[in-house]
Amino acid sequence: MKLSASGIRPQPFHGPHPVPVGGVGRTFTFGLLLSIVAAWLSLFATPGRAQELTFLAGTMGKGDFDETSYSWQVDYRQDIYRNLAASVAYLNEGHVLDHHRDGTAWELWGNLPFCNDRIALSLGGGVYYFYDTQPFGAGTQNVHGAAPIFSFSATGYFTDRVFCRLMVNHVAPTNDFHSTTAAVGIGVWFGPHKRPRGPEPSKDPAEPDDYVTEPQLTVFGGQSVVNTFLSEKAIAGAIEYRQGILPHVDGTVSGIYEGDPKIIRRSGAAAQLWAVNAFYDNRISVGVGIGPYVYIDRRDSQASGSNPAAVAPLVSLTFAVRLSEHWLARLVFDRVTSSYNRDSDIFLAGVGYSWR
Repeated sequence: MKLSASGIRPQPFHGPHPVPVGGVGRTFTFGLLLSIVAAWLSLFATPGRAQELTFLAGTMGKGDFDETSYSWQVDYRQDIYRNLAASVAYLNEGHVLDHHRDGTAWELWGNLPFCNDRIALSLGGGVYYFYDTQPFGAGTQNVHGAAPIFSFSATGYFTDRVFCRLMVNHVAPTNDFHSTTAAVGIGVWFGPHKRPRGPEPSKDPAEPDDYVTEPQLTVFGGQSVVNTFLSEKAIAGAIEYRQGILPHVDGTVSGIYEGDPKIIRRSGAAAQLWAVNAFYDNRISVGVGIGPYVYIDRRDSQASGSNPAAVAPLVSLTFAVRLSEHWLARLVFDRVTSSYNRDSDIFLAGVGYSWR
């Protein structure tokens, strides 16, 4: 295999390339995802708006509900105006015959609050960037694609901070199965002050919105899972340096070790740009990141007889809690998007140190 001038080769592919789903190729869909993340950077910079984080679990029906499975979802939603919001969510559609599908949904919402804002009905629509593990010969293939998603939610705000939400999603790819998920869950309101009742805003002063993440060094441990029908697992680890660039924008450089789940033995370095938001006097933060992951797969290198580097997109979600002035705890979920049927999820928990 010839190397490019940079020493990085294209990723090897074991077997024929999967057919792009929905008529959209991998390059286009990743470019679309990158554009959406860029739009979310400007959304997160909206000052003084409410933010909601919701954890939901429920059921999924394939097509006309000829097959069913579980579903679960983590949803981050931010108000733009009183009747308009935007969200980013991770959606897991469970396991049905020949399909293990999940992905990230990016939506705009129209909101109708009533009962003095204690109940809200919302309709949403947007793009679902998905990853579907399917059988291929004696093995599996990872099919990537983009599809429209349409959603409905009903929310009951029972306290100033905690709410209950019912969420229904319909995913409609062109050349893959349609699905409908229904889930219920509990959420937390992360507004700059207690959630107001009625149309009048709170008179409490809003928190300053000019916070930039200080330098942070975090060490992680966790687990990697390869996206095949056997879901091979291994102990994983990482080290991350994080630096705020602007309010709501972080940059990170990471070293990642995915362990040895037998069918891959991958490790490398990643550089990512993050859209982030902080709450409760900057004690809690959430974010979504994207960037290149330059790696070596030593298991694949044994088959090819060489050991060059390759590059793959890395999409990540994070949640962090400040423990003291300098110490913090951070969770990270990484999705490695390969081009040779070896996508993986990396679940990491770590302790970090920050300084000024």
